[in-house]
Amino acid sequence: MKAKIHNFVGSIGALIGTFVFIAYIPQIMANLAGDKGQPWQPLVAAFSCLLWVIYGFTNTPKRDYILITPNLAGVVLGTITFITSL
Repeated sequence: MKAKIHNFVGSIGALIGTFVFIAYIPQIMANLAGDKGQPWQPLVAAFSCLLWVIYGFTNTPKRDYILITPNLAGVVLGTITFITSL
């Protein structure tokens, strides 16, 4: 069961990781137009990082702290960025 969760979360994480870069497009357009940026990119980034943290914790035979550490920072900083951009 743990291996299935690991593979499922990894697949979703890779997919969401792609959407992180797609989510930059509205932010770039708003910045170029001189408008305040969208809060959705940091929210998507934080969610993607959260999935990678879960993936790293469910890695077998041992946890993947090299993957967990930067993504945990992404969860915290992405969430703070989202909240402060509202």
